[in-house]
Amino acid sequence: MTETTTVHAGTHAGTHAAAHHTAPTTRWRKALRFVAHLVEMVVVMVLGMMLLAPAWDWAGAAVGIEALLARPDVGAVVMVLDMVAAMTVWMRVRRHGWPAIWEMNAAMAAPFAVLLVLFWAGATSAGDMMLWGHVLMVPAMAGAMLLRPAEYTEHVHGFDLDWLRERWPVLIGLLLLVGTLAGAGAGGGVPTWLVFAMALVYPVVGMLRNSIRGRSMVLLQAVGLAVFAGISVLAAVLVGQDTGAYVLAVGLVGHGVWDVFHHRANAVVWRWYAETCVVYDVLLAGAVLASTLGS
Repeated sequence: MTETTTVHAGTHAGTHAAAHHTAPTTRWRKALRFVAHLVEMVVVMVLGMMLLAPAWDWAGAAVGIEALLARPDVGAVVMVLDMVAAMTVWMRVRRHGWPAIWEMNAAMAAPFAVLLVLFWAGATSAGDMMLWGHVLMVPAMAGAMLLRPAEYTEHVHGFDLDWLRERWPVLIGLLLLVGTLAGAGAGGGVPTWLVFAMALVYPVVGMLRNSIRGRSMVLLQAVGLAVFAGISVLAAVLVGQDTGAYVLAVGLVGHGVWDVFHHRANAVVWRWYAETCVVYDVLLAGAVLASTLGS
């Protein structure tokens, strides 16, 4: 009896010692994974900033907003957008959930949001804004990761290349945007009829595909076409004025919302077309606004 008790006691002591020995190793591995993820995020952030900067240089020259992009506050906003875009794509490919992606993007933007206010108030210089924006971004990103420690220390994410391959409509939208900006840079400007033309695609495609069913959908398409036609006419009447450009930008954003609705509902047009149109509409609206503000 005594021998059995001794054996059990020894086994328990050995198990306790083994657990005591392996626990620090597990914590160490989690810490290494956390740091590795943070380094990975910082590398993606820097690559996004470097790789997308030439696109802004070209777009600025095409639209004529080089002076606007040269402003330190605008440059900071553009840089954050580049890093957020790269981070969003990378984290989605790495199978992170959308809540974690939005938290990381918010953490990246937060330091510059505060520093921009200080810069506009004259409390900090452009150089300090850029310096401390980058310095503070890293601990802010680490803080976002600490909100979901298991996301960065336990999960094996891998790569979701299927999602990346399915984003080919985004590429088409970007190519169409490049063509439009090149035409605008050549002196043609963004045509005011563009909003109406894009809106007209929906009922035409819907009739060809027989995908407009029900009285409510017919009424919705008719109202949408009338609204976007009115925006195009108003923009044409005000062409050459800042107000006309703002109306055109509002119409493009509104059509982007129209695209999102149809994409989510998988209604009337092909989903790939709606996705392409969202990218094109929103980015073109941004270009129109930037060109107007920079002139």
